[in-house]
Amino acid sequence: MKRTIQFVVADQVSTLHRITSAFVRLQCNIDELHVKRSDNEGISNLELKVHIEDEAAFNIVLKKLEQQINVLSVTSV
Repeated sequence: MKRTIQFVVADQVSTLHRITSAFVRLQCNIDELHVKRSDNEGISNLELKVHIEDEAAFNIVLKKLEQQINVLSVTSV
């Protein structure tokens, strides 16, 4: 199942690395990645499109991402 995840994150060094590492550990590919600065200083908007069939694996990725990076909000579309 193709899923879209939207993040609002603190714009810090290694944020993108932490995000991609969470997907590598679960052997999931990121199909699309879009990063855009927000109107607020030090904040970025990130959108990922991934193909993850397993609901449990998807929930694990979301929880890992919330723990590993300075996520201000996560939305699964």
